[in-house]
Amino acid sequence: MIKAVLFDMDGLIVDTEPIHFLAFRGMMRQYGHEIDDSLMPSFVGFPEADNIRDLKRVYHLDAPSEEMASRRYALFMKLIRVEPFDVFPGFWELSEEVRRRGLRQAVVSSSTAEQIEVILGRLFQTRPGLPPPQEYFDAIVSGDDITRNKPAPDIYLLAAERLSVAPAECLVFEDTPPGVKAAVTAGMAAVAVPNQYTKSLEFPGARGAIGSLCEASPYLDL
Repeated sequence: MIKAVLFDMDGLIVDTEPIHFLAFRGMMRQYGHEIDDSLMPSFVGFPEADNIRDLKRVYHLDAPSEEMASRRYALFMKLIRVEPFDVFPGFWELSEEVRRRGLRQAVVSSSTAEQIEVILGRLFQTRPGLPPPQEYFDAIVSGDDITRNKPAPDIYLLAAERLSVAPAECLVFEDTPPGVKAAVTAGMAAVAVPNQYTKSLEFPGARGAIGSLCEASPYLDL
């Protein structure tokens, strides 16, 4: 029986992937390169370190990875405070149903705690009647909380621990194959909700794939 619902954030709750890509593009321009849009699907869902490693290989860069990461992060944190982004259809309705059923819910994101705080803060500004994210969710787990990020299972195992539920009692919604792999490896039921960047990818181990969170309610009965 499902006792907790765990949501990824970027690309699942909010459409922030284009802003991430803008930051990568701006960073690479500082090194004299223009990123092709075709690279975007291969970036989504993987840790920043992997993305930077791939960029260095593709564009034959010898710049320090730490320097590239620092530049990209600074650009992203500027952009995420001003660039508009949308909430994906069905999130609020599903979250409210989770609360009505008495289930616990968490945000489990590979992003840093600072990124999550800014993004969720802006998101909840659109719902002034709700408590702040730290009170609304039963747990918020970030990439800062673990050593190995997705697709390793660590972040989801930590989320289950913080929610005081067994991994087998967790239902995860993810938009990327690495996220689904992390959840499945943790022993959780995972449902894929592909977005425009991941809709052509395979999601091994997922219990199913749906077009949006508007179609998610039946999975709460697992």
